Amino acid sequence: MLTKIEKLSKMRKIKFLSIFAIILLVGTSAMAQTGKLKRAKTFMDNLEYLEAIHLYNQILESNDVAEAKINIADCYRKIDDTENAEFWYSQVVRLPEAQPIHKLYYGQALQANGKCDLAKDWYQQYIEAAPEDIRGKFLAKSCDYQEELMTKNAGIYEVQHLDFNSNLDDFSPTYYKDGIIFASERDKGSAVKRIHTWTGQPFNELYYIDTKEKKKSEVGCTYEYGTPKKFSKDINSKFHEAGVTFTKAQDRMYFTRNNYNHGKRKHSDEGITKLKIYTATGGDGNWGKVTELPFNSDEYSCAHPTLDNEGKKMYFASDMPGGFGGMDLYVTEMEGDSWGPPINLGPRVNTEGNEIFPHFSGDKLFFASDGHVGLGGLDIYFMNKQESGEWSLPENMGAPINSTEDDFSLIMNEEGTCGYFSSDRKGGSGRDDIYSFRKVASPVHIFVYDADTGEGIEGAKVKNSCTGETLTTNAEGKTQIDMKLDICCTFDASKEEYDDNGKEGCTKDIKMGDPVFVEIPLEKEKKFDVEGIVFDQSTGLPLENATVTLVSSCNSENPQTYTTDLTGKYHFDLDKDCCYTVKGEKVDYLAASSDEFCTKALKESKTFNENLNLMPTKGGIAATNGDIQYDPVTGKYMDTKSGQPADGTYPNGMVYKDGTMYVNGEPYQHSPDFQTGPGNVADGEPIPYLVDIYYDFDQSYIRPEAEPELEKVLAMMNDNPNAILEVSSYTDSRGSDSYNDRLSRRRAKAVVKWLRNKGISKSRITAKGYGEQNLVNNCVDLTPCSEEEHQLNRRTEFRVIGYLNDNQEIKSQPKANPKVDPCKNCPF
Repeated sequence: MLTKIEKLSKMRKIKFLSIFAIILLVGTSAMAQTGKLKRAKTFMDNLEYLEAIHLYNQILESNDVAEAKINIADCYRKIDDTENAEFWYSQVVRLPEAQPIHKLYYGQALQANGKCDLAKDWYQQYIEAAPEDIRGKFLAKSCDYQEELMTKNAGIYEVQHLDFNSNLDDFSPTYYKDGIIFASERDKGSAVKRIHTWTGQPFNELYYIDTKEKKKSEVGCTYEYGTPKKFSKDINSKFHEAGVTFTKAQDRMYFTRNNYNHGKRKHSDEGITKLKIYTATGGDGNWGKVTELPFNSDEYSCAHPTLDNEGKKMYFASDMPGGFGGMDLYVTEMEGDSWGPPINLGPRVNTEGNEIFPHFSGDKLFFASDGHVGLGGLDIYFMNKQESGEWSLPENMGAPINSTEDDFSLIMNEEGTCGYFSSDRKGGSGRDDIYSFRKVASPVHIFVYDADTGEGIEGAKVKNSCTGETLTTNAEGKTQIDMKLDICCTFDASKEEYDDNGKEGCTKDIKMGDPVFVEIPLEKEKKFDVEGIVFDQSTGLPLENATVTLVSSCNSENPQTYTTDLTGKYHFDLDKDCCYTVKGEKVDYLAASSDEFCTKALKESKTFNENLNLMPTKGGIAATNGDIQYDPVTGKYMDTKSGQPADGTYPNGMVYKDGTMYVNGEPYQHSPDFQTGPGNVADGEPIPYLVDIYYDFDQSYIRPEAEPELEKVLAMMNDNPNAILEVSSYTDSRGSDSYNDRLSRRRAKAVVKWLRNKGISKSRITAKGYGEQNLVNNCVDLTPCSEEEHQLNRRTEFRVIGYLNDNQEIKSQPKANPKVDPCKNCPF
């Protein structure tokens, strides 16, 4: 029997051993996990992403390790597995260890998987976290422009998947002889399969396939394809080859290969075999003298060469130091027998992302990018070579060329009617497949120019009425689109400081590919406006708190209004090809309108000046405006503080010189009919209305010079539709009282008839004949007077006897020097 102490001792030993065993197991597991992480990271650094993914999955099956999640997400991104990349980045972005760039990668994965609304939120978060990286802004815009990019070239291109694609990668087509050369991972017939650890697939080799046009037609570009064959044993190696271009004579080629030549493979300091551009000479399957170009390096990649039309410039992609992002586009020129130092194409083209697979065709440079506004992944763009030698801004080719997947390595024939490109879009045979495309459209060349100088206008916006797409002209004022056949579209051009204009372009009755030219002249914008001052008719001072209404013949239902300040000034902008009037109104004043003025047929900008004079409906209204008062005796404007004639610029904004008001730099002359200031009218008494008309002796017809005065009365009645007018007519003293009473009534009725013929209601006019009552001078019966004195008495005055429910009377004022009837037949 064990003692109690022995039992306790044994139990403690067992417990200790158990704990030790657990610690040992945990420690061994941790050591194993650490070892797997190191091995997986080594695979990743060596670009062996599939091996790295296998180990990271093992780790994550039993442990939640942030490093493993981050790295497996990056591995899936590197092999372009967007679905798995989305899954893992969705977890990575929520880790404390997450970096801002992971938000961008997550957004790209979402967008590639058709989830642009979600992607946009993560792009926005990346913009806030890394505002210096413009990729976030471009990619966020991509979601906004997705619908436009999906529809902009609808019906322009026909895209066809080609039967010769394999179940692996087929990409980077190039024209050669009577067919095309392309890169492919297919490795049929090889005794030894060499596998690329990045993808787990065979290395790329160059293949050639014959093409034969089926039948000549207006559309064209329909081909039959032969059987793909390996291009050349002199070029294909045991590593990657792709991205080929040829000189025009096709006796020299430039191609992309891993850093391997003459049986020797080289690595960078990091142990990575980079890409280089090589050249070879020969033809017909026999190629030799394979040499690398002088700007290659073991430390960075150069790839995807393309030559310009003359073969003197080469464009290619590289991640050499000093670029803007991942792979940038460069150009090098032939200097003698060698290629010169590469020049980066700059930030207009290159982004923080990747710009790859350039192709020069005609006057265009095509390339693929994941850093510009696009549909997702790599999209294909083009730039036009301008007359200045500069490139236009990159333009996305839109669907159906581009998709939400990777689209790249486009080539186009010299006619610009058809070509090929590569894509890993859904529905293909393998991963990257080759597609053909052809245009079923014609190019429309649009030229926007200054109508006066004939020079092109840079930055003009041109909207296509058929698609809603907006184009922007280049430095020469030009832009170009492709348009479906047998349609007509209007192209509306606009530019700041110019008037809009539009022209129609049609592709009816033309052959596919034939160019259409649309020239749109823009005239310098003509700016029209009206300004003026509202004055108190009785004082000549600016009138504050007056309402000015602008009535337009182009928009009569929505008049604009303006309320004057102390300066009495108002201002309105005007449209072209319209006619206007301005009307001023204020409580206790008769409204007044300007004559009609028009912007129609005006060739230059113009400012109309329309001052308005409002007559007060009663006396006692202050004759001051701020520090200014009008003196009716001297006819000067006086400074109320100094008592001297006003001089200088005053708080009401008006300029005075020695008591004279200046408007627009000119002395302002008040109405010549001005006779009486408010100081001459008792408080609350009627103020004369400044219109009188006059008659010949013993006549009641309207004299010609009276017509303009009656037009003023008519305007006043129209401006004040509630005013009630008394027409008061008089005679001179010659003739009997009864006769003169009848004559004065005939004169009043003649005026009433004139106003009624102009549309004034009879209910608003009262005719009164006062005969020889109320003579304006002492020319009573038998008193010797001149004809000038008699003429002043043969008159009609006007009184507003009712106004806006106010019975205030407003009386007209006689003219100072009316036309005198010589009255040759007068009795005395």
